[in-house]
Amino acid sequence: MIARPQNHISLNEDDADKRAIDSLTNQVKGKRGPVATLIRARRDQLKAEVKAERSFEIGLLKTQKNLIRELFAGGENPEIVTALLSPNSDLTTFILQNGLGDALAEFIDATGEIRDSMLKGLTAVGIDQPASIQPELDFLQAQTANAIFEDVIAPDFKSAIRSSLVAMTQNIPLTIVKSNLQTRLERSTGRQLTEIKTQISEYGRSITATAAAAADLDLYLYTGPNDGITRPFCKRLINLVVDESQMNKLNNGQGKSVKTSCGGYNCRHSWSPITESFVEAADLNRATMSDINDANSDARKKR
Repeated sequence: MIARPQNHISLNEDDADKRAIDSLTNQVKGKRGPVATLIRARRDQLKAEVKAERSFEIGLLKTQKNLIRELFAGGENPEIVTALLSPNSDLTTFILQNGLGDALAEFIDATGEIRDSMLKGLTAVGIDQPASIQPELDFLQAQTANAIFEDVIAPDFKSAIRSSLVAMTQNIPLTIVKSNLQTRLERSTGRQLTEIKTQISEYGRSITATAAAAADLDLYLYTGPNDGITRPFCKRLINLVVDESQMNKLNNGQGKSVKTSCGGYNCRHSWSPITESFVEAADLNRATMSDINDANSDARKKR
């Protein structure tokens, strides 16, 4: 069972994204040098994440329309129904050929922009990435696209389509079958987009974790927006430096790894690996165990 998002304020996603980007833009003001570059890189990463999300949303809606048109154009198509209900049917190919394949290809391109922004932020703090981690970064990119399709999109689409195909064989009026399919697909969209958003954010943080491990770093700066919709858990941590041991003690209250999901579902924050010399040069504040405990306490509160 997938845990439902908790502990956040409901807001139109476009407004939430704009507020987050504006917040990061404001944080840059008055800052200079690597710190400013680091925040700008995080803002650019967020812009790339939003672009990837919007692109996938458009592809998702396009696929829904294409599938309904293919199944019901000109009334019931017995050949399609028989073929898709057969034991050897390939619903995966059917879904991919009707728009989702293009959406996945565009998504993979967009994740490349996310990776570039992440690496730019690492360069800002003097972390050079060895060529040896490139295969691992490529794997993370492919793994994210596969997880979104196999775990988030395909199950809903396949279940809805199979139910419709069975209904077609039971002399249920096509108008009702079509309406039911459309309703099921539309109802699943919101949850799918939440899962996609989370997968995209976790992809960026996985890049961070990989780069930090390659550079043998133990310190992370918690970066991201600080606005009216920021979780209390995240507010406690923004612009604080946390070491690996402290991070392992953090609990966002949503059953998700803090290292790869930060505050949880729809979280727009990120861990930026940094060096000891960067902490001193930028005069950054280190988190105390009191900060860690307060963040965990806030995560347990309902909003």
